[in-house]
Amino acid sequence: MNKTLILPLSLALAFSVCFSSAAQTTEPPADSGVFVSEGTLDTYVGTYVISSGFEIKVWREGERLMLQATGQAAWPLQGISETVFRVQEVGAKVSFGVNAAGEADQLVLFMDGRETKAIRK
Repeated sequence: MNKTLILPLSLALAFSVCFSSAAQTTEPPADSGVFVSEGTLDTYVGTYVISSGFEIKVWREGERLMLQATGQAAWPLQGISETVFRVQEVGAKVSFGVNAAGEADQLVLFMDGRETKAIRK
């Protein structure tokens, strides 16, 4: 066998093994979401009622929305679109429903395979 052919092939094999395993162990960059204007965020600020005594409060902190259900921790919302947001820490999504006047009048929480609707107070 030709020795000049063996050395380059063995180097190519070594590089491919080293670099392919390194590529598999690196994590993809975190999804930073989409930009939603502060004016749009402001339309979602309010209290949404799921049932008597159980509400979801939404407020703005800087350029992001925060969400807190009665008796629960507060979580930041990450924009997926203009009306849909991710609650990354708990694997949930929130969708805001907007009426003909452009006002948010409902919120739908998607979590654990369920949809829970809340009406704005």
